Amino acid sequence: MYGFFKTMALAVVAAATVGCATVKRSAAPAGEKRCAWEKGRRERPVTTDAVLCYGGSHHRTPFLWDGKRLAPYVTYTDEEGREQWLFDGFIFLEFVDASRPDGRTYAFETGNRNAPAAGKEQWQELIDYFFAEGNCIDALDKSVAEAERRIGRAPTRRRVVVMLPDPVIHRMYADTTATTVYWGELDGRKLDFSRNEDRIAACKWYIDSVRERFAAGGYEHVELAGFYWIREIVTRPQDTEYSYHLTRSDIMLPHIAEYLHGLNCSLDWIPYYGSRGYDAWRSFGFDQVYLQPNYYWKPQNDMDDVFRRIGELGVGLELEFEPTLLAGREGSEAFRERFRAYMRHAKETGVYGSRPIAYYHGTNGFYDLWASPDAEDRELFHELCRFIVGNPLRGERAE
Repeated sequence: MYGFFKTMALAVVAAATVGCATVKRSAAPAGEKRCAWEKGRRERPVTTDAVLCYGGSHHRTPFLWDGKRLAPYVTYTDEEGREQWLFDGFIFLEFVDASRPDGRTYAFETGNRNAPAAGKEQWQELIDYFFAEGNCIDALDKSVAEAERRIGRAPTRRRVVVMLPDPVIHRMYADTTATTVYWGELDGRKLDFSRNEDRIAACKWYIDSVRERFAAGGYEHVELAGFYWIREIVTRPQDTEYSYHLTRSDIMLPHIAEYLHGLNCSLDWIPYYGSRGYDAWRSFGFDQVYLQPNYYWKPQNDMDDVFRRIGELGVGLELEFEPTLLAGREGSEAFRERFRAYMRHAKETGVYGSRPIAYYHGTNGFYDLWASPDAEDRELFHELCRFIVGNPLRGERAE
């Protein structure tokens, strides 16, 4: 995911059980409630290979993450016809809602100069999208169930991470004269996003709403592992050239992280190479961080330095590609080589097998690669899937 290109492209149930899945497997008594991370666990389970699933904006094609679309992400059938489990993590996220039926556009993160910030109504619409029947989380749970009937029980539940919108201070983020009282009400009071406590309150409402919906879903094959911070930079007071006064997220994030940790949920983040704050990620309360090399779009980036930083900072890798690498596309050969460089460097530096990996593929790049009948595309698809299923970090065991 490349933050600059994202902006340019759009120049468009009770609290005690919330967040837990009802377990009906033979490994646990029927009806037992089990959280993704049980209280008292010293180590949280590792998601080794997580795929980013952008959805919720009306400009996306396709719009829905239904079972048919998700199936190639859940399992992989190799050249010999053996079906195997593929991605063990699914990050559902969106940064804008454009091309809406009402003609409006809303931004879910600070930085979009062309759209007003989303309010409570749009945050709720995003939650409704993620939990719609036959879409996203529900479709994933059913897809895993179908795969289990074919190849047996999955080693672990597939772990779901849901994005957390950025409570943008001003309705038009760069206009300091724009209202800060636009989001909506909680407990009969209009929130004012000039107040950090109100921004935190909005995030807690969103977290609680997601957990309530997840608990109500009764999912058997997926678990809610955490939340993803959508903004790709975290500025601090010294970052004056990055308009710190328009974000102040460094003050807010530790409180959100503390709240999530009390619920046994993680706070995840994917900053880009050279972004603000990624070298101080622990101070903000993040649990799992992946670094975007951005090499796919910017081959001038030094991959040796990128992987050195990954090692120094103790973070994971985001492996990046888009449909531009498909055979016949202009420049596809160069994009394929850059794509393969991610896997090559990961193996040569020891990141592969020691650090979690997230996979950015645009809106539908992985599916397009899977569906392509071209021989070169098929070869690349199998190469990628072998990289995923062969990840030495996996050590998955049946629960």
